[in-house]
Amino acid sequence: MIKKPWVHRYKTPPAHPVRIVQSWDTAYKPNQINDPSVCTTWAETRLAYYLLEVWRDRVEYPRLKSAVKSLAEKWHPNAILIEDKASGQSLIQELKAITPLPIIAITPEHDKLTRMSAQSAQFEAGKVFIPDSAAWLLDFEKELFTFPLAEHDDQIDSTSQFLGWVSHQQQSYGYSPVKGDGHRFKRQGAW
Repeated sequence: MIKKPWVHRYKTPPAHPVRIVQSWDTAYKPNQINDPSVCTTWAETRLAYYLLEVWRDRVEYPRLKSAVKSLAEKWHPNAILIEDKASGQSLIQELKAITPLPIIAITPEHDKLTRMSAQSAQFEAGKVFIPDSAAWLLDFEKELFTFPLAEHDDQIDSTSQFLGWVSHQQQSYGYSPVKGDGHRFKRQGAW
C-alpha cells in the first residue's frame, strides 16, 4: 500500500516544529503472539510530518503507564493520542485523572486497512519523513512496506492514527483572508 519512493528521509529533525504529537496503539495482553504496544512520536512542521521515534514493547499495564509518562517527559508532546480501546481505555481514564498530560482519546473508525488507505495520500504527497537511521527503523520499514500482509500492524495503526488526527487538526499558522478577497491570504502582521 505504501511505496518506498513515497517516503522521504531526513538526517536532522526539524529544529522548531509546530508541535510534537505522540500516538499510542496499546495492546491488551503482553503475550508474544499479540501485537505489542506502540508509541510513535512525530514532529509536525508547516509542510510535513517527521517520525522522531518508535517505542514498541509487550508490557503489562503498569509498565505501559510508566512508558507513557517516560516518553512524555522525554519529548514534551503537545498532544498524546491514545486509541480508546483495549488497555487504552484504562490508560486514558487514569492518566487524565492523575497527570496534567495532554491526553486525547481516539475512537478508531473503520478497519485498519481502510484507516491506512485513507492516509496513504500523505505518503504519496511526500509529507511523511522518516530518519536515515535509527535502531527501530528496520522493523518500522518492514511493517510499513509490507502492510497489509505484515505479521503485525501495530506501528501502522499508530501511524495512521496520528495522520488521521493531524489532518483534522491543522494549525492556521498565522494566515488570514485578506479583506474583500476570500482567495488571497496575507501573513498576519505583514503584507
